[in-house]
Amino acid sequence: MNNRHTIELSGALNRVVRGLAAFLALAGLTGTVSAQELDGTLISANRIGGSVSFFDLTTGLEMARLPIGPVIPHEIAVSPDGRWALTGEYGPGDNRGSRLVVIDVENARITGRIDLGPGSRPHSMMFLPDNRRAVATLEDSDRLALVDTVDLEVLDTWPTGGREGHMVRLSPDGTQAYVTSRGAEGTLSVISLEDDSDPVVIRTDMGAEGLAVTPDGSEVWVVNRAVGTISVVDTETLSIVDTLDTQPGAGRAEISAGGKALVPNGTGAQAAMRYLTLYDIEDRSVIGELATNDGRPGTGSFGIHIVGETAFVADRGERSISIYDLDNFPSAQALASDLPDPDGLGYSPLRLAVFGR
Repeated sequence: MNNRHTIELSGALNRVVRGLAAFLALAGLTGTVSAQELDGTLISANRIGGSVSFFDLTTGLEMARLPIGPVIPHEIAVSPDGRWALTGEYGPGDNRGSRLVVIDVENARITGRIDLGPGSRPHSMMFLPDNRRAVATLEDSDRLALVDTVDLEVLDTWPTGGREGHMVRLSPDGTQAYVTSRGAEGTLSVISLEDDSDPVVIRTDMGAEGLAVTPDGSEVWVVNRAVGTISVVDTETLSIVDTLDTQPGAGRAEISAGGKALVPNGTGAQAAMRYLTLYDIEDRSVIGELATNDGRPGTGSFGIHIVGETAFVADRGERSISIYDLDNFPSAQALASDLPDPDGLGYSPLRLAVFGR
C-alpha cells in the first residue's frame, strides 16, 4: 500500500458491519448518553500493530484505520481547529522510537514525520493555539520539544528537570507547559515556552503520571500512580495545596469544561478491580465512582478524553471505547469493541472527507 495515502481499506466493510452491530447492541444495554450531541471524529491510538483509528460520531462507525508502524503509538493530540492530529512513535521497550507522525484528519493520511533525534522516545503531545506548533515529551532524554507540524522540524527543546517525562499539558493561553515525570521521586515540571529559563520542578510523589489543567488554568492535578494520590498544584504559587486519594494504580486524569475531573485506575497483567472516579474540582469531593467490567476484576489501563461534559474512555483490557455523560454519571453507551488495544484519544469536530463538505 502506498504510505502517502494511508487509509487502510482491507477489511473495512467487515469492521463497519461489526462496529454497527456492537454499537447498537451495547448501547441498548447501557442506556443513552444525554450530553450534548457531538458530530465529528474520535481518534484512537492503537498499541497492537501500531495504528490510528477514526470513528465517525454521527454514525458510530470506525471509518478508517491508519497504519503507523511497529514503533507503536500510545497517545494522540488534535489541533484546536481539528484539521491535524499528532502521534508519537513511542514503541515497546526493545524498539524505542524517535519520530512524531503528522496526520491530516479529514483524509486520514500521514503528511509527514518529524525526526526528534536518537534517544528521544516521544510519548505525549499537545498542539499550541496556533494549530501549527506542538510540544512533545521526549521520555528517554528528559526534554520537551517544540515542533512545527507544517515544516516538519524541531524549533526548540527544554530540559524537564525530571526523570522519564511522560505526559504534557498546556496552560489555557499556551505559554506554559506542564510535564509529569514518573521516574525517581515523581515530579511536575513547569516550563515557559516563551524563553529559555530553567523549569520549576515540583516534587509530587512516586509515579507522577496523569495530568490535567483546570479550565481557568489556576490548578494542575497530578496523578501519582505508585502511591494512589492526586497532588493539586496552585499554578500561581507553584505549590501543592491539597492531596486527594485515588483508587490503586490510577494514572490518568482529564477535567471537563464544567469542572469535573475523571480519573481511571488501571492494572498490569494481574487482574484487579478497575474504576472510573469522578471528582468535583471546586470542593475536590468524589461525585461518583463506577466499577468497570460489570464489577469483575480485569487487566489493563484506560485512555480518556473529554469534550464539554462528554467523556470518551478507551478500556485497554476490554479492547473497547465507551462514551460517558458526566452530567449524569455513570450514564454511558458503547462506541466500539474488539479494537487493537486502544489507548490515547483525541477529538476533531471535522468528519472525514468521504462524507463531503
